[in-house]
Amino acid sequence: MPSRAGQSRPGTMRERSAGHWELRAFTGNDPVTGKPTRATETFIGTEKAAGTALSALVAKVNAGKFNRSTATVGQLLDKWLEATEPHQRPRTVYENKRKIEARIRPKLGSVRLSRLGADTLDAAYRQWLDEGLSAATVHKYHSILSAACRQAVKWGWIDAAPTARATPPSVMRKEMVVPTPDQLSKLVRAADAIDPVIACATALAALTGARRGELVALKWSDIDLVIGRVRIARSLTVANGEQHTGLTKTHAARELALDPVAVEVLKRRWAYVGDLSRRADSPLVADPYVLSYNANGALPVNPDTLTHGFTKVCVAMEKPALDKLRETKPKAKRSDLPEGQRWPFRFHDLRHFSVTTLIAAGVDVRTVAERHGHARATMTLDRYAHALPERDREAAGLLGATLKLD
Repeated sequence: MPSRAGQSRPGTMRERSAGHWELRAFTGNDPVTGKPTRATETFIGTEKAAGTALSALVAKVNAGKFNRSTATVGQLLDKWLEATEPHQRPRTVYENKRKIEARIRPKLGSVRLSRLGADTLDAAYRQWLDEGLSAATVHKYHSILSAACRQAVKWGWIDAAPTARATPPSVMRKEMVVPTPDQLSKLVRAADAIDPVIACATALAALTGARRGELVALKWSDIDLVIGRVRIARSLTVANGEQHTGLTKTHAARELALDPVAVEVLKRRWAYVGDLSRRADSPLVADPYVLSYNANGALPVNPDTLTHGFTKVCVAMEKPALDKLRETKPKAKRSDLPEGQRWPFRFHDLRHFSVTTLIAAGVDVRTVAERHGHARATMTLDRYAHALPERDREAAGLLGATLKLD
């Protein structure tokens, strides 16, 4: 039977048999196929009542109550990667693609997006945990899926992100391990004997709080040793074996004052670089990198090189104690050493050292946040305030001084 009583409405209705109506409302074009999609309902009743029901159906569609896409999770992820790639760092894009191909696509790629529910996601999370992945890794998969689903909502592919109702595993924040000033001095001296580049990077990381990508991107034109300032405007990352230099993590440059010790570290580094260039008969390029293994300073160090080099220094610091322990326990490992003989630090802990030292000294949080390139001062407080009990004790003392007891 042809459509009746609905040609002027933004939808159609057709009486398939006496009193039985098929109601259809246009929901848009499918983002994958480009073909028009429709929401369909059946209704039993009079023609007038069917017209009212059609109006209600159209209202549902306009309010976003119907899924409009036949896309799968895999197709969404492809579109999401394509849309976000121009705005993200190459390293971030590389890591997102790697995680998607490793676990997300094999598990969820073929699932219809309109049928992706919180229960399906939670089942995937449980399986990944059972396979031995850490809660932190599974949470990263959840973050990728969440970002893609939120974009799907903006595009009109789905009406609500199922990830918002899912329950990813909780990630326990690791206890912060920060070297003491004495340990830091010993690390710099040990590094200087092993690798001058790592020694300079270690000192600068602790004195400026700069991220490793920011340190390896530093050029001598960024530094003014006369007034004691450094401009941090770039960050270097490595993705798929290729170096990429871009903006800092917060996309903002910052200038930091250098104390006399930092100035001295850089002066010694400049003298070392000049001597190396002369001995190698390799003139420095016009604007050499501060941290470079090339005699002419043309190529920067990879960020991972700082990580591995610093770990090598920590291992060297533990070696005497570990050798002695192995005299009685031949299979002893670094983790078997007593706490006082361990050097369990990561290169990133040098940044923690910088932040905690300044906050403990009473420097205001906003200044600390700006110096370290934190997007918000609240993030600085959330991450570091709990690690500074001495400041809490001072605060308690100030409060106690306001109360007088008889």
